[in-house]
Amino acid sequence: MSAETTNGSSSATSLSGKSSPTRPEKKPLSPETRGDFTVERIFEMLAESLDGYEIRDPQLDLAHHIERAFNTKKTGIFEAGTGVGKSFAALIPAFLAGKKVVVSTATIALQEQYMNKDIPILKEIFPFEINAALLKGRGNYLGIRRFRDHVLEQHIDDDFVDWVNNTQNGDVSELDFVPPYDIWGEINSDSDDCLRNKCPSFGNCFYFEARKRAEKADILVVNHALLLADAASGGSILPPYQLLIVDEAHHLPDIATDAFSRSISNRGIRILLGKAVKRLNPPSNLINDIEHLSGQLFVRLNMMARSARMRLRQPVEGAVELIFALKTLRDWLENQTFEHILDVDLLREKAQLKAKSIISTISGYCACLELIAAPSAEWVMWLERTERQEVKIEVVAAPLDPSHFISDLLINKGGLETSVWMSATLATAGDDPFEFFKRSIGVDRYVIQDQVPSPFDFENQALLYLPPNMPEPNHSDFLQAALIEIERIIELTEGRAFVLFTSRAALNNAYQALAPRMPYESRKQGDMPRQKLVEWFKATPHAVLFGTSSFWEGVSIDGEQLSCVIIDRIPFQVPDDPVYEARCEQMKEDTDRSWFNDLALPHATMRLKQGVGRLIRTRKDRGLVAILDSRLTKKYYGRKIIECLPPMKLIRSLPTVESRLMEDFLDLGQDYSG
Repeated sequence: MSAETTNGSSSATSLSGKSSPTRPEKKPLSPETRGDFTVERIFEMLAESLDGYEIRDPQLDLAHHIERAFNTKKTGIFEAGTGVGKSFAALIPAFLAGKKVVVSTATIALQEQYMNKDIPILKEIFPFEINAALLKGRGNYLGIRRFRDHVLEQHIDDDFVDWVNNTQNGDVSELDFVPPYDIWGEINSDSDDCLRNKCPSFGNCFYFEARKRAEKADILVVNHALLLADAASGGSILPPYQLLIVDEAHHLPDIATDAFSRSISNRGIRILLGKAVKRLNPPSNLINDIEHLSGQLFVRLNMMARSARMRLRQPVEGAVELIFALKTLRDWLENQTFEHILDVDLLREKAQLKAKSIISTISGYCACLELIAAPSAEWVMWLERTERQEVKIEVVAAPLDPSHFISDLLINKGGLETSVWMSATLATAGDDPFEFFKRSIGVDRYVIQDQVPSPFDFENQALLYLPPNMPEPNHSDFLQAALIEIERIIELTEGRAFVLFTSRAALNNAYQALAPRMPYESRKQGDMPRQKLVEWFKATPHAVLFGTSSFWEGVSIDGEQLSCVIIDRIPFQVPDDPVYEARCEQMKEDTDRSWFNDLALPHATMRLKQGVGRLIRTRKDRGLVAILDSRLTKKYYGRKIIECLPPMKLIRSLPTVESRLMEDFLDLGQDYSG
C-alpha cells in the first residue's frame, strides 16, 4: 500500500497472541508523556511483549549510538552486521526523539518491512501515540482526472478499471500485473499536469491524500530517489523534518549519481514536439527548426557511435544551434496566455500546465546540450545507441562526484538537525574503515561512527571455502574450472544453493552447462520476476538458483533451504562503465590517491560482503560460502578483503559426498583446512 498510516490505538492482546492487561488510552508524545521511557526500557517492553524476542547487546549498542547522534546533532555512520536488528535500533530512538523523522530505504521490500512489520510492533508497545506513513514518488499514484480523460480516448483493460474503482490508495504496486508503460505515463499523477484545487477530483486525489498523511506523520518512510528529489527541489516534495535515517545507505551515492544526471535523446525530442503540436499549436517554423537541427545533431552522434556505449570527451557540433532553437520555443511558451482557448472544462488551465511541463523538459535538455557543446571536467558524458524497432540515440551527462550534491542539498539541508547512515556493508579495509563511504557522501567532520558486530556465531555457523589451484578469473581455463567446482559443491550440499555471478554472460554459460545434468531443480535470474523466483526457491526442496546483481542483496531466506552461496569472482566494477572509468582517470591524476585502493577495492569489498551476507540470516542457520576467485589468496589485497568478511572458518578442501553430508561437515570439530 502506498501511503499507509498506522494510528496509535490501545490493545489488550500482546504481540505473542497472549492476553495482557488493557493499557490506558495513549496520549500524544511530549516531554511529560515521554517521562522515564529510555531506550533500555522500550527494549525491555519489547522483550516482554514479543514472543521469542531477546535483547541483543549489539542492537542496544546501535540504538545508543543513534540516540547519541540525535542528541549531539552529529552525523552518524554505522555498519550493523547481519542480525543486529538495525530497524528497531533506529526506530526506538527516533520515536523517543519527539521530532519529525524521515526514514529512507533503497528497496521496496525494506520500506514495506518498516511500514507493515517493524513500526506496528513498536507502536503497540509504545505508551504514547505514534503516527507513521509511507510516501512514494508522485508517479506511483493514479491520477483520477487524467485516468478519466484518457478513458475517453483509449480503451483500458477491464482488470485495470476494476482496480481503479476499488483501490483505496491508488498505488500502482497494488496491481498483480504491470500496466503498459505508455498507458501508466498518461494516467499517473503528474506535477506538470495537476490542476490542484481546481481539479474536480482534488477532494479524493490519491497523491494529495498521501501528502496529507505524510504531513501528519511523526515517522515518514520514503525511498532514496524521493529523498534526493526533495533535496534537489529545495524541500518542495516532503514536509519539513528534523531527523533523517538512511538505511541501505551504501546505495545512496549511486542513486544520487542517477538523480542528478542529465540526458537528451532523439526519441525524447520527438515526444516533446509531438506534445507541443498536439496540445499547444506553436508556430510551425519553431517546430521545423528544432526537428531539422535535432535531426542533424543525432545523425552526427549516430555516425560517431563506434559501440553501443561510448564516452564523449570533445564538443559536438550542432549542440549550440539546437539550444538556441529550443530556447526560442521556450520563450514562446512562457509568453503565452492562452486566452484564445475557451475556458470550458478547464481547457485553458490544462494548456497552461502542458506548457509548464514542456518548458521544464526544454530546460533539462538545454542543460545537457550545454555540456555537449562545452564538456566540463566535473561531468562525465557518454553516448548510448540502441536499436530495436528504431534507432535510439541518447546522451547522458552524470556528475563525476555527486558527494557535494549530497552534502550541500541533503546533509546540510535547512531545518535538518542531523542524519544517521546505516547498512550491513559500509566498512572496508584501512585505518578508517568508513573513509570510502564518508568521501562518497561528502562528510568529513562531526561524525559518530562504529562497526556493530553481528550477534551470529559465524565461526560455528559458516565455512568459507576458497578452492586451491583455481586459474585467475580472466584466464581462459577459469570457466571450466569454475564449473567443476560449482558442480562438486552443489552435489555436496544437495542443492539448496545460490550461485551468484558478476555478469549475465557468466551466469548464462554456467547455467547452460550445469542445469541439464544436475539432479536438482534449477532456475536462473530472468526466468520469472525476482520475487516469484524467491518464492519458487523457498518452496522447492534442494533448489539451485543462478543469479546476478538482483540476488546479491535484499533477499533473506532462513533455514536449511539456503545452505550454500557460491560466488564466481570478486565483484570489481566493469571497466566499460563510463562513470567508473572517468572516476578512475581522475584518481590516476591525483598523486595522493590510488584508483585501485581508494575506489575499486572498497567498492568490490562492500559488494562482496553483500553477496556473502545471503547465507546466515538467523542464529540457527548453517552453511557454506564458496568464492572461486584465486586472487583472494594470491594477491596482496585478497587478505584485506577476507578480513572485511564475517569471521567464518576458512577451508581449502571439501570432504567427499560419501564421507559427510552438509550437516556433518559443518561440525567444526573436524578439520578440513587442507
